[in-house]
Amino acid sequence: MKLRIHLFEWPSRHNVHLALPLMLVLSFLLHAACLFIFQATLPRSESSREHSAVAYALLPNSPEAAKIGPMLAASDPALFSTTKIIGQKAWKLPETAYVASFDEEVPALAPLPAPPFSQFLPPDLGTAPVRLSGSATRVPPPPEPPVPTAVRFGGDLEGRSWNPPQNFIFSSTAALERQGLALAEFLLAVSADGLPLYSFLQRSSGNEDLDRAASRYLAAGRFAASSADGEPIWGTATFVWGADVRQEGQQ
Repeated sequence: MKLRIHLFEWPSRHNVHLALPLMLVLSFLLHAACLFIFQATLPRSESSREHSAVAYALLPNSPEAAKIGPMLAASDPALFSTTKIIGQKAWKLPETAYVASFDEEVPALAPLPAPPFSQFLPPDLGTAPVRLSGSATRVPPPPEPPVPTAVRFGGDLEGRSWNPPQNFIFSSTAALERQGLALAEFLLAVSADGLPLYSFLQRSSGNEDLDRAASRYLAAGRFAASSADGEPIWGTATFVWGADVRQEGQQ
């Protein structure tokens, strides 16, 4: 006879045991019920207006101070002080009057020496005193002579003799402000015979009429002849505007 020894007997899959899922559902419901019953709920807070701090003073030896003072000191000593301020003299610094040293002791000043008027008087007056009547009138300085417009040459044209055109007038149809006129600079090409060939405006003066007049001024002038072999000589011409620049219609 053959014996069967089974250490474990597996239940048939046809027998469904519902005890485990029922216990899980039951434990969940009990846990949820405990949380719902024993949860701590805080009362709803009602919004109130903010009040600023207020300090109340009780008169010493008054009936109100005798009744309320012990209660306040027992409830909250930090907010109650029994210091008697009324009638107490606060400590003050002694009043001092500052007096400057130069007001107490006036320094002694040595007398000024007499001015040597004799050095500025004519010999016939000698040391006789001179009386000045009225206020001295200031004599204006003599007017400075007007400075004409000047042309400065640079590059290879520096130091080369230049014959400017005669009776040339720098004029403009627009209003002139000499303080606002900038220097006008030209790039100039001169032949070996001293004849200006080309002039290119490099920096404007801010006035088109004066720029064109400066170009005509360079074209009308002549340089001294050089020993170059027919090649043009290049240089710069800078106009420094003077008092002879005028507006058309002015004398």
